[in-house]
Amino acid sequence: MENTLINKKRGYILILITILVGLSYQLLPYVFSSDTVLEIVGAYFNVVIMFIVLLLLLKNEFLDWFKHFSFKWLLIGIPFLFIVGTLTGSLWSLIAGGHTENSINSVLTWGYVMRNIPFMLMGEELLSIAILYAAWKKLGWKFWQATLLCSVLFAVWHLPAYDYNLLQCLVTIIPSRLVLNYLFKKSNSVWVTWLVHVSFDMISFLPILLR
Repeated sequence: MENTLINKKRGYILILITILVGLSYQLLPYVFSSDTVLEIVGAYFNVVIMFIVLLLLLKNEFLDWFKHFSFKWLLIGIPFLFIVGTLTGSLWSLIAGGHTENSINSVLTWGYVMRNIPFMLMGEELLSIAILYAAWKKLGWKFWQATLLCSVLFAVWHLPAYDYNLLQCLVTIIPSRLVLNYLFKKSNSVWVTWLVHVSFDMISFLPILLR
């Protein structure tokens, strides 16, 4: 009983802190006026803070995410996420008659991608999996409940990047996060979800980078 209560306490604390970190990230443009400083801080903010938070709260459970890897789920995940992301994006464009561009597209260069994207996406993975793991493993929610909570929050965190187009974020981002969460469930590896996420974004960025 005592262990159950401790787990639930840690789960609620982890969810609360993760939400606060996600919200704090959205405020960075209002804190740093220099674009150069904002780029540097923005790239490392989530990954550094969430690594520390997860290490303190989960310890070896968290480090275990980095000890596993599955080529099988990596090879399944990359085309699976690409298909889901493409279909939901096309569906939204069909329904809405177009879509709001990701604000990051305006600053994309090969240099920007190499300097920032891997760290930004690892930060996104730690934010997302923290919510998923806390609800699923610590609070005892069913996986579908935990992954839905995580995916909705993940979509909401992207609102500033898509000019606060809530419906587009919900329709296009939730399904992709559900795929990534499922890959984590099957592989117990943050490397798998990160590499699939990086691969998807790189494929999506190519038309812009190759102009």
